[in-house]
Amino acid sequence: MIVSRTHDGLTVAFDRNAGCAAWRCLGRRGMLFSECESFDYVRLAPGAVLDERGRGDIEEAWFVLRGSGEFTVEGEAPLHVEAGRLVLCPHRTGGTWRGVGDSALELLVLALMPASVSRRLPTRTPAD
Repeated sequence: MIVSRTHDGLTVAFDRNAGCAAWRCLGRRGMLFSECESFDYVRLAPGAVLDERGRGDIEEAWFVLRGSGEFTVEGEAPLHVEAGRLVLCPHRTGGTWRGVGDSALELLVLALMPASVSRRLPTRTPAD
């Protein structure tokens, strides 16, 4: 069971098995020709897990703001992350984030269309 609510401007989800995760969308694609899908803030409580299944159709850049955690791709050893670390997830890659330590793991994530999609979009030029 997942319970969601809004608190302090963040959407909070609690799953008995995954723990508590909170996030806020800072920006979302607003036009057809934008390669950026979304820009989000994510906060994981210590021990909380964020599973990325179902997000393999995008590319992501995850930047660790605070705390420490682990990022695991199936079949690979966990990658330990701390503040200042950048994790790039190419198209068709997904993994699991887990907060470790005594404080929350805070992340910024930029989700982008893969190059295979954005290459097919018409050329854009700035408006005069």
